[in-house]
Amino acid sequence: MSILSCAHVHTPYCDGKTPAAEMAKRALNLGFLSLGFSSHAPQTFDPGYCIDPAREEAYQAEIRALKREYADRMTIYLGVERDLCSCCSTADYDYFIASFHYFTKPDGHHTPVDASPEQLKQYVDAYCSGDGLEMARRYFSAVRDYVLSSRAPIIGHYDLVRKNNASLHLYDENSPAYQTIALDALRPLADTGALLEVNTGAMARGYLFTPYPDVFLLKAWKTWGGEVIINSDCHDARLLTAGFSEAEALLCSLGYDHAVRLGRDTLWERFALGR
Repeated sequence: MSILSCAHVHTPYCDGKTPAAEMAKRALNLGFLSLGFSSHAPQTFDPGYCIDPAREEAYQAEIRALKREYADRMTIYLGVERDLCSCCSTADYDYFIASFHYFTKPDGHHTPVDASPEQLKQYVDAYCSGDGLEMARRYFSAVRDYVLSSRAPIIGHYDLVRKNNASLHLYDENSPAYQTIALDALRPLADTGALLEVNTGAMARGYLFTPYPDVFLLKAWKTWGGEVIINSDCHDARLLTAGFSEAEALLCSLGYDHAVRLGRDTLWERFALGR
């Protein structure tokens, strides 16, 4: 495995299970040259999922302390996974991951995309007239607009809707209609310079057999000249590199010869795949 880095790592400040210090130790033992913490950014709802706004400074302080502690052995970065509905600034972070986890309903409440399948089905029935393709269209349009407006450096798990579609079958993932929706929303993002995350988190937790995004999207992204970053979306240190070998092999099979990772001396660096 040549990756030796992960930019998408969670802590108990949000819904992560492993304390940051233990995660850093695990990464060092695996030979990592860099590690980026990216707990879910503060928001005003669903408090068990994200950093409490009152604890954001404590999160930042702890990661900065680890950055100093490991400076001569491994570069640690202070990042955040910022949802469209988040209420925090990204100014104090080394980088952020732009993700979309919630549909906002007309009453101002939110329905999570990747929580229980039942919640998503209720949203589709109530607000999309039961049309799964309409839900997908709204999802990908929102991701596109958010990445474009935020100028995000990383596009997090682009087709997250696949997680619950695997059990709900709201739409056919092989249909031209669905794939056109996903591709049309992704195309303008290739021109922003953002990194498309190859996210193995759903594989590690047993929801999917392949990473986000789907193969047809990775093929198109390469054609458009886009860059990719491989992340495990790690919530448990035991799974820090889960799916990395499979993701690397998949990218190589699609003709990718390199990916991007957090660097030892610079924020981003390219590295060769399959070596």
